[in-house]
Amino acid sequence: EENQQESADVNQENQQESAETNEENQQESAEKNEENQQESAEMNEENLKVIDEEIAEESGTNNCQPEISKISEEQVGDNNNQAYQHLLATKYPKPRSYVQVLEPIGEDSYGVIYNGWHRKEQKEVAVTIMKDEEKQKEVLNELQVLETISGHGNIIGYYGAYFQPASVKMPEYEGLWISMERYSGTSVKQLFNSNISHSLKEGWIAYTCKEVLKGLCHLDKHKVIHHDLRPNNIMITSDAEVKISDVSYATIGESSHSTAGALPYMAPEVLVNTNYKVIEYTSKADVWSLGISALEMAEGYYPFSRFPSHARIKRIMHGPAPVLLWDSWSDNFHDFIKKCLQKNPDWRPSAEQLLSHPFVRNIWNERGVKSNIKWHLQREMKH
Repeated sequence: EENQQESADVNQENQQESAETNEENQQESAEKNEENQQESAEMNEENLKVIDEEIAEESGTNNCQPEISKISEEQVGDNNNQAYQHLLATKYPKPRSYVQVLEPIGEDSYGVIYNGWHRKEQKEVAVTIMKDEEKQKEVLNELQVLETISGHGNIIGYYGAYFQPASVKMPEYEGLWISMERYSGTSVKQLFNSNISHSLKEGWIAYTCKEVLKGLCHLDKHKVIHHDLRPNNIMITSDAEVKISDVSYATIGESSHSTAGALPYMAPEVLVNTNYKVIEYTSKADVWSLGISALEMAEGYYPFSRFPSHARIKRIMHGPAPVLLWDSWSDNFHDFIKKCLQKNPDWRPSAEQLLSHPFVRNIWNERGVKSNIKWHLQREMKH
């Protein structure tokens, strides 16, 4: 019993010593782990500082954007471009089945102009190939107008728009194709400037105004306002056909408040909108522009041409309406100008009403007038 008791006491003492040793070892291990974690945290912090300093040195700022953001912007631009190209490809067919381009004949701000052959119409056309995306966007409204008004003898001919996607074999042909009537002739501006007197005969003016009024009636029928009718945009072909051109500022709708166009030919109701006001007006503004154009055809300059712009606007809006100054013109011509240049658009006749005016209805020897214009143009072209 004494031996058993003694052995039990020894075991109890050994267990107590072992427990105390284990506790001391665990405490030492915990202290070492804590020291290691602290050292690791300090090292990570130092490493982060070094990385921040390196980034700051490369970028010049602690808030630099990663390079991936620039790539993303480029990708967005590419995606937008692809979406736009897809839109054009969806809206306009490929030209191959419709138009064949031949040799280049010129170039303007929109692109290279080619002589072309329209398969369906079986006639020569002028094809402009536009590559610049911004230029393409500029003409989309014009194309919509041309699609609306095409097919009239007094409007420049339009034979469709087409889109040729990017091509490795023929990159010069990729882009938006615009197919227009090809003709030989001149503008009314060039026609009267080629004369020594810078003036046209009254019969020529009456014939030109009559044909322009027919074109304006067609625009009215389709609710289109031209906004930029002037001698530069009235074309006369070598066959003495009169055509309204350049509908880049035209709007679709019965009324508008646009201030686009050339200032000297703007009607008073249009000029009101240049003074931070918004007043709707109708296609009778084009009738005013025709009246100013007829004055210029007759006497070689538009009214108030020597005035600065602000003074010209003031005279047109608040002064008396312009009139013919030479004594050689007929009463019918004077009255026609008076009707076109009624300052109150409610009193100004429409294009359709003006077709009944004796100045354009009773042109003496109209066939002879057209023949004279044709002969004059063909002679000028030979020289």
